[in-house]
Amino acid sequence: MKRLGLIITSILLVAAMLLSLMQRNLLPVFFDLFTAGPGGEEAVPLQLEEGDPATGGKAAEDAETTATSIKNLSRQITAGAGDDHDKLLAIYDWVTANITYDLEKAKNIGEYGYGAEYLFETRKGVCHDYAELTGALLKAAGIKATYERGEVHPAPGKTENHAWNRALIGETWYGLDTTWGSGFIDEDKGLFVPRPSRLYLTTPEELARLHRDPEYKKACEIKQMRNRARKAKPVCLPKYEAGLLKRFNKSREEAGLAPFKEETALLEITRQSAAGAAEKECRNEKYSLSELEKKVMDKSLPLRLSCFQFYLFTVWDYPTPTAKELYRQILEQSKPPAFLNDSAFTGLTVGVVRQGDLVVVILLGLSYY
Repeated sequence: MKRLGLIITSILLVAAMLLSLMQRNLLPVFFDLFTAGPGGEEAVPLQLEEGDPATGGKAAEDAETTATSIKNLSRQITAGAGDDHDKLLAIYDWVTANITYDLEKAKNIGEYGYGAEYLFETRKGVCHDYAELTGALLKAAGIKATYERGEVHPAPGKTENHAWNRALIGETWYGLDTTWGSGFIDEDKGLFVPRPSRLYLTTPEELARLHRDPEYKKACEIKQMRNRARKAKPVCLPKYEAGLLKRFNKSREEAGLAPFKEETALLEITRQSAAGAAEKECRNEKYSLSELEKKVMDKSLPLRLSCFQFYLFTVWDYPTPTAKELYRQILEQSKPPAFLNDSAFTGLTVGVVRQGDLVVVILLGLSYY
């Protein structure tokens, strides 16, 4: 009788569990656990490229709640999208703009969670997490997506294991790398710099080349920076001008030289010349400061100038370098401006202009009579 009672109790428990699963629409998931074969199209690989994840995880109920949230998020992201291609763009843009690369996790992956649910909750992860979440969002939007992995070469002489995605729109496959598309790592500062870019949403063939050819990748990034800069308006940076002048004068004082007098009468034409040089550089065209030279010559008599020299410095960088960093970069050039340490030059005009990711600095050294 005891055995019969146990059997009846077990049957009742199983029936109650199945009823609960049916009410929550989880019955198909339950049976899939026993019937799905390995390597199916919809399966999302869980093996990390950077290392093995820690074992264990959240309770099934919590995981299901998160998965439902990912579906809701996908619907929110793609709301208003005209077609699947628009949905692809919207999901790529959202992931690259809202997820941050986790440098600390990259150092010790076993100490952290992983996957689409983890990244949805934390908004920080590594390439595996980016690819998992991107794939989950695409599939929730009804777009066929795959998880890809392999070796990439982000810089000359550097090889890494990496993960990305492919997506099928109609009969066309797209390659998308939301990790690289979200920003980059500043190796000198040890920081992740958010910088959303659509450069890494392209054809699978083009993405493969970006992954394997760091020189080509750099050239494409510079081209994109130029395109962005061409659409931007040049702006002057007065605080940078003051900061550079302050640092040049401190250096002169340390060398026993008199500090520069700030010559504001030439500031506007110096800024205009810097803006003109920036626009030419953005179009990858040659430029000169001959126009600035003529304008300074016209002002030589009223300003009592005996001679002058100018120096042009340009740098493409993001984020914009600080005044301190620009000062260091100028002095580290193979031929820094000699007049900075020449006692015959007692006046200085500093013009700094930014256009997009381009910074142009013009230094005008002045000698008076």
